[in-house]
Amino acid sequence: MENKQIIGLLVHNHPGVLLRVTSLISRRGFNIDSLTVSPAGLDGYSRMTIRINGDDSKVEQFISQMLKIVDVKRAEVLPEDDSVASELILIKIGTDGHDNNEIIEVTAKYHASLVNIGEHSMTFRASGTPHEIDTLVSELEKYGILEMARTGIAALENGDKKLSN
Repeated sequence: MENKQIIGLLVHNHPGVLLRVTSLISRRGFNIDSLTVSPAGLDGYSRMTIRINGDDSKVEQFISQMLKIVDVKRAEVLPEDDSVASELILIKIGTDGHDNNEIIEVTAKYHASLVNIGEHSMTFRASGTPHEIDTLVSELEKYGILEMARTGIAALENGDKKLSN
């Protein structure tokens, strides 16, 4: 069964690493749903968090291919039920012909903050699990999404496990 799976990579922080990783992803026909890169908290390393669509065998192939890249030190699945994952969204909703209070009630269910009001729009900021953000977007579609920007997923394994072990 194909589903979205989160992969954590620990990579050497060298110029061109992102290009090498994304080129391999492209050549192998994987589709990136989300990609985030940040310092790893280890001197000389960065952390990449990638969400791809695929079944278990496709994800195993993905990890195997990643480990062939010299600058990739670690690559592993971050299981949804054993990880903390979050992302941020800014979403602008059209207000023409809609009850603003109704829109605010919908966004309040997701702890979204109203960050800007325009003449014909409202912009909200929310953070949550990828599923929560997907659900928020789905609920707001009926009001007319004018624009949105989502960060990629940031994810860490629960407990004492770390990608750098």
